[in-house]
Parts: sequence; C-alpha cells; structure tokens
Amino acid sequence: MMLLVDAGNSRVKWATLAGGTLAPGAPRANADLESLRALWSELRPERAWVACVADDATRARLQELLQAAGATVHWLRAAAHAHGVINLYQPPESLGADRYAALVAAQRLVQDCVVVSVGTALTADMLTRDGRFLGGCIVPGPDLMRGALLRGTARVGTVAGEVARFPLDTGGAVSTGIALALAGVVNGMRARLAEAGGAPLVLLTGGARGGLRSLLDGPVREVEDLVLEGLACIAAETGRNP
Repeated sequence: MMLLVDAGNSRVKWATLAGGTLAPGAPRANADLESLRALWSELRPERAWVACVADDATRARLQELLQAAGATVHWLRAAAHAHGVINLYQPPESLGADRYAALVAAQRLVQDCVVVSVGTALTADMLTRDGRFLGGCIVPGPDLMRGALLRGTARVGTVAGEVARFPLDTGGAVSTGIALALAGVVNGMRARLAEAGGAPLVLLTGGARGGLRSLLDGPVREVEDLVLEGLACIAAETGRNP
C-alpha cells in the first residue's frame, strides 16, 4: 500500500493507493499534521509520493511523519518530458509539484484543456491534447484577495456577501469582484489556448473553487482530487505502485 500526499500552502490532502484503487482520507490543516501520526503508522505504507509546495517546516514535518510510518518517501519534482507531459516551463523543474501532478492527470483526457486549481492561490495552466504544457498564470486566491482589501481599506474586506449578477451591497460587490477577477484569468488562458483551434475544456479543482464554474466560458469539468490522481499515475508508471 502507498500513501499519496498533496501538501499545499494551507492544508494537506492525502489518499491511499492499493490495487489501483485511490481512497482519499480527510484533509488536515498544515498546523494539524500531528493528528496523522497514529493513522499513518497504523496504515504502515511501503512508500509515499508527495507533491509539496508548502513551507520548509511543513515539508520537514511530513518527512518525519511518513518515515515514522515506515514509508520510503519520494518527493515529486517536475521533469522536462515525462508521464506524457512535455513541460516547457523555464527551468522545467521550477514548476510547482502540485501543478505538475495535475497536468499529468489532465493529459490523459487527450483534449486541449486549461487546468485550474483554486486554493490559497489560483493557477490556470494550458495543456494541449498532445501533452504540451504551454504555461499558465498564478494569482491570489479568493481569501488572499479579500485579505488584501482588509489590509488596504477601511471595513470593506470584512463585509460578507454573495456573488451576484447585480451586486447592490458592499459584501456582494467584493465577492462578485473577486469571482469575476478569477474568472477573467481562467477565461483569458482558455482564449489563448483556443487560438490554436478547438474548444478547450476547463478542468476545475481546489477547495476554494465554489461559485467560479458559472462564470467560466466553454465546457467545465470539476475534479475533486486532481493532484492525487496525478500522483497515482506517476506512481504506477514508475513501477512503484504495489
């Protein structure tokens, strides 16, 4: 049995992989990783594949917890050409491990797509049907945008509100503005990829994606655990899947 771990800036998502079956576990906040010690030790995984973009302290904590559980730890690093993805990032290894794993999972669709993850940050990455990663955007996610308003204005960032077609209160204006700003990035990436022909699919993942789908152009598919799916593909293709 193997553990797959997606360590983001604020929380860790994980799953077990055995016999080709991916079974997600309950996510943990980065500050609450110690709660995984007993659980992972009971699972006794042989190996662990980790996509980590968290800080050094979180990385060190994960290393210690996984080793304590008995796992050999493999830290994912983006490659120039592997797992069906031609990575044109410069330099290739500087691409975030989470983005890379999501691209690996996405390229199995054999369709032009924009891979969008919405969390602490939003990333929107262009992938052609033949597996070429053409680049993408990184912008603050919803909470960071709201936090910037909180720090830079008087009371605006603290007012709650819903996304609305015609926002008529401050809370709605903030929420709608944030959603439209994020949608504009995604739609812009999709339009650039569409210039090559076809109608790219938007693959939408991430815990902060709520409310964004209805603002996006073209076909959209939501995927709950795209990074973990990519890690599962990588583990299988490298011969380390039990």
